[in-house]
Amino acid sequence: MLFILPLGIVLYFYDKKINKQNIEIFDAYVNKIIKSDLDEKDKILKIDEMYYENGYVSVRQTEEELIFEKKHFNLGVLFIYFGIFTYFGLIFFYIYYKFFLKPQQLHVDLKSSSELS
Repeated sequence: MLFILPLGIVLYFYDKKINKQNIEIFDAYVNKIIKSDLDEKDKILKIDEMYYENGYVSVRQTEEELIFEKKHFNLGVLFIYFGIFTYFGLIFFYIYYKFFLKPQQLHVDLKSSSELS
């Protein structure tokens, strides 16, 4: 029980690092698809499929921009809540995840082939 809080802090920062690397991989894939010689509809379908397979939901889709969002579950935050509040931490984490955690939004600009998060 003593090691859950420090482990949660380590996992939190590790997950942040991995999430940043994943977004860079997504960006590289989007740039590869945009530079390919597929027609616009197929490009949008390929990009949408890739994000869907990774748990993202398409929020808005236009000819120039795609917006995806996902609530990111971080095990480190769960361990931090559990380490601080013991068993009540699970309830507090559920309330945090369900009501206060905002979904991560990814904007894909189809014209300039860059992605912002």
